[in-house]
Amino acid sequence: MLYETEENKTAEDKLRTALGDAYGYNMVALPIKYSLDCLAFKGKDAKCFFEFKCRTVASTEYDTALVNLHKVIAAANITKATGLKCWLVVQWTDMVGFIDFEADKQIGMSKRRDRNEAADLFAYYPVSGFKTLSLY
Repeated sequence: MLYETEENKTAEDKLRTALGDAYGYNMVALPIKYSLDCLAFKGKDAKCFFEFKCRTVASTEYDTALVNLHKVIAAANITKATGLKCWLVVQWTDMVGFIDFEADKQIGMSKRRDRNEAADLFAYYPVSGFKTLSLY
Protein backbone atom coordinates (compact mmCIF):
# COMPACT_ATOMS: atom_id res chain seq x y z
CA MET A 1 0.00 0.00 0.00
CA LEU A 2 1.17 3.48 -0.79
CA TYR A 3 0.78 4.83 2.76
CA GLU A 4 1.17 1.69 4.83
CA THR A 5 3.28 2.12 7.95
CA GLU A 6 5.42 -0.63 9.46
CA GLU A 7 3.05 -0.75 12.45
CA ASN A 8 0.05 -1.18 10.15
CA LYS A 9 1.82 -3.81 8.05
CA THR A 10 2.74 -5.77 11.18
CA ALA A 11 -0.87 -5.67 12.45
CA GLU A 12 -2.23 -6.80 9.08
CA ASP A 13 0.36 -9.59 8.84
CA LYS A 14 -0.68 -10.83 12.30
CA LEU A 15 -4.34 -10.73 11.28
CA ARG A 16 -3.64 -12.55 7.99
CA THR A 17 -1.68 -15.27 9.83
CA ALA A 18 -4.40 -15.71 12.47
CA LEU A 19 -7.11 -16.05 9.82
CA GLY A 20 -5.05 -18.48 7.77
CA ASP A 21 -4.31 -20.61 10.83
CA ALA A 22 -7.95 -20.58 11.97
CA TYR A 23 -9.30 -21.77 8.61
CA GLY A 24 -6.39 -23.83 7.31
CA TYR A 25 -5.58 -21.42 4.50
CA ASN A 26 -2.21 -20.76 2.95
CA MET A 27 -2.39 -16.97 2.61
CA VAL A 28 -0.36 -15.70 -0.34
CA ALA A 29 0.34 -11.96 -0.55
CA LEU A 30 -0.69 -10.35 -3.83
CA PRO A 31 1.29 -7.86 -5.90
CA ILE A 32 0.12 -4.27 -5.36
CA LYS A 33 -1.38 -4.13 -8.87
CA TYR A 34 -4.31 -6.29 -7.68
CA SER A 35 -5.25 -3.79 -4.93
CA LEU A 36 -6.14 -6.57 -2.47
CA ASP A 37 -3.93 -8.13 0.19
CA CYS A 38 -3.94 -11.86 -0.41
CA LEU A 39 -5.31 -14.97 -2.02
CA ALA A 40 -6.23 -17.91 0.22
CA PHE A 41 -5.39 -21.45 -0.87
CA LYS A 42 -6.36 -24.85 0.51
CA GLY A 43 -3.85 -27.18 -0.98
CA LYS A 44 -3.58 -26.19 -4.63
CA ASP A 45 -7.11 -24.76 -4.78
CA ALA A 46 -7.56 -20.99 -4.72
CA LYS A 47 -10.51 -20.29 -2.40
CA CYS A 48 -11.01 -16.52 -1.96
CA PHE A 49 -9.35 -13.12 -1.79
CA PHE A 50 -8.93 -10.90 1.28
CA GLU A 51 -8.38 -7.25 2.07
CA PHE A 52 -7.33 -6.47 5.66
CA LYS A 53 -7.85 -3.24 7.58
CA CYS A 54 -6.67 -2.65 11.14
CA ARG A 55 -8.39 0.23 12.90
CA THR A 56 -7.36 2.02 16.08
CA VAL A 57 -10.94 2.57 17.27
CA ALA A 58 -13.70 0.32 18.61
CA SER A 59 -16.29 -1.09 16.23
CA THR A 60 -18.88 1.02 18.05
CA GLU A 61 -17.09 4.31 17.33
CA TYR A 62 -18.67 4.67 13.86
CA ASP A 63 -21.72 3.10 12.22
CA THR A 64 -19.77 2.27 9.07
CA ALA A 65 -16.39 0.96 8.01
CA LEU A 66 -15.04 2.78 5.03
CA VAL A 67 -12.76 1.49 2.32
CA ASN A 68 -11.51 3.32 -0.74
CA LEU A 69 -13.72 2.70 -3.75
CA HIS A 70 -10.78 1.51 -5.86
CA LYS A 71 -10.59 -1.55 -3.55
CA VAL A 72 -14.30 -2.27 -4.12
CA ILE A 73 -13.86 -1.96 -7.88
CA ALA A 74 -10.81 -4.24 -7.79
CA ALA A 75 -12.73 -6.81 -5.75
CA ALA A 76 -15.66 -6.73 -8.19
CA ASN A 77 -13.33 -7.18 -11.16
CA ILE A 78 -11.41 -10.03 -9.49
CA THR A 79 -14.65 -11.81 -8.54
CA LYS A 80 -15.97 -11.41 -12.09
CA ALA A 81 -12.73 -12.70 -13.59
CA THR A 82 -12.18 -15.64 -11.22
CA GLY A 83 -15.56 -16.50 -9.71
CA LEU A 84 -13.95 -16.27 -6.25
CA LYS A 85 -15.32 -14.19 -3.38
CA CYS A 86 -13.46 -11.19 -2.03
CA TRP A 87 -13.77 -10.50 1.69
CA LEU A 88 -13.07 -7.33 3.64
CA VAL A 89 -11.70 -8.16 7.11
CA VAL A 90 -11.54 -5.35 9.65
CA GLN A 91 -9.85 -5.54 13.02
CA TRP A 92 -11.12 -2.93 15.45
CA THR A 93 -9.82 -2.57 18.99
CA ASP A 94 -12.75 -4.64 20.33
CA MET A 95 -13.45 -7.20 17.58
CA VAL A 96 -12.54 -8.64 14.21
CA GLY A 97 -15.25 -8.83 11.57
CA PHE A 98 -15.64 -9.72 7.91
CA ILE A 99 -18.03 -8.76 5.13
CA ASP A 100 -18.40 -9.66 1.46
CA PHE A 101 -17.23 -6.80 -0.76
CA GLU A 102 -20.50 -7.28 -2.67
CA ALA A 103 -22.60 -6.53 0.45
CA ASP A 104 -24.85 -3.47 0.62
CA LYS A 105 -22.91 -0.26 1.05
CA GLN A 106 -23.24 3.46 0.54
CA ILE A 107 -20.91 5.38 -1.76
CA GLY A 108 -19.67 8.80 -0.76
CA MET A 109 -16.75 11.16 -0.69
CA SER A 110 -14.44 11.84 2.19
CA LYS A 111 -11.10 13.40 2.89
CA ARG A 112 -8.44 11.87 5.11
CA ARG A 113 -7.68 14.06 8.10
CA ASP A 114 -4.12 12.72 8.35
CA ARG A 115 -3.10 13.54 4.77
CA ASN A 116 -3.10 16.69 2.68
CA GLU A 117 -5.05 15.19 -0.21
CA ALA A 118 -8.22 15.96 -2.13
CA ALA A 119 -11.45 14.20 -1.23
CA ASP A 120 -11.79 10.69 -2.64
CA LEU A 121 -14.54 8.14 -3.23
CA PHE A 122 -15.24 5.60 -0.50
CA ALA A 123 -17.61 2.71 0.17
CA TYR A 124 -19.26 2.78 3.59
CA TYR A 125 -20.17 -0.70 4.87
CA PRO A 126 -22.48 -0.83 7.90
CA VAL A 127 -20.62 -2.29 10.88
CA SER A 128 -23.85 -4.16 11.71
CA GLY A 129 -23.35 -6.17 8.49
CA PHE A 130 -20.00 -7.59 9.60
CA LYS A 131 -19.86 -11.14 10.94
CA THR A 132 -17.58 -11.63 13.94
CA LEU A 133 -14.41 -13.70 13.69
CA SER A 134 -12.91 -15.30 16.80
CA LEU A 135 -9.22 -15.39 15.98
CA TYR A 136 -7.35 -14.40 19.14
